[in-house]
Parts: sequence; structure tokens; C-alpha cells
Amino acid sequence: MISLPDKDRIAAVLSDELGKRECQSDPTPRSLTLADAQILAAGAQVYAKVMGIPVCIAVVDAGGGQILFHRMEGSLPASAQLAPAKAWTAAAYRMGSDELGRKAQPGGMLFGVGHVGGSQDGCRPVLFGGGIPCRARGTVIGAIGISGGTVDEDMIIARQALNAFSEARGTVPEEGTQS
Repeated sequence: MISLPDKDRIAAVLSDELGKRECQSDPTPRSLTLADAQILAAGAQVYAKVMGIPVCIAVVDAGGGQILFHRMEGSLPASAQLAPAKAWTAAAYRMGSDELGRKAQPGGMLFGVGHVGGSQDGCRPVLFGGGIPCRARGTVIGAIGISGGTVDEDMIIARQALNAFSEARGTVPEEGTQS
């Protein structure tokens, strides 16, 4: 049995050790915030306007939960469903929706992924470009989904939004797994 003075000493050592670990903890954010999502959406809208493409923009947290949805005037009705699905795909699978599409082709390591479960709120994985994860120090902290242009245009807008976000935060942009 531990005596009372020993318990106090153990508690003090434990408290001191936990305090040191808190100070040394990884400052990597665990998920995007609403403020982060607003910066991403603003960047995406600027590039979409420059390109003359009305898009829908969705930003999700690390778990794929929607933080923000923005629909530009004149965007395609289908884009209102596709942008959130692209963002969810990028967060849920930890890779760009275009990369998932390549891996889901016949013979690919994820063949069939679009035909089986793995959905949230009725979202099935999107297997073409427009969804890109947002990473901080290698950890997915959320994702952006763009829909309204061609696949290439959606990817350009999403990448430019990530670049603008990184510049605003003073960090290097990180996306996907670079295949």
C-alpha cells in the first residue's frame, strides 16, 4: 500500500510530466475551422471569377463533416450535390478525388470502391477531380470540393484555393499524396 506522502509525490511527478508533454505537444491543427473554410472559399471564388466559371464550393473537416457550402450565382444545379461529395471523398479517403478515381479503375488497388458502402449522408465517393484534401504537417485537416467547370478547371480552382489559404496562414500548401 502506498502511503499518503508517496501518493502526493507521485501525483506531483505525474502532474509535472503531463505539463511537460502539453508544452511539447504537436501544434498541428486537427481540423479546419470555419474561419479556415471561409479563407478557402474566398480563394476559390476569386479564381473561379477570374476564370469566368460559376462554381459551388464545399469545405469539410477532417472527418468529412461539412463546415461551409457556397454556391456562386449561375452555377450548375448538379454542382450543389457534387462539390460536397468531392470534398467528403477527399477527406474520407485522404486523397484527391481524381487520385481515388485512378485507383478505382479495373486492376487498381481500390477497384469497385464507388459501388460499395463508404458513404456519408448519401454521398458515394466521387471518382473524378475537384476534391482535394487539406493537410498540415502531413495530417489531413479537411478538404475542399469544387464543382461547376470541367474536371481540370475544378482542380485548378481547388489547388489555387489551397495555395491562397497556405499563403494566408504562412504555410506551404500540401495536398493529396502526390502520385
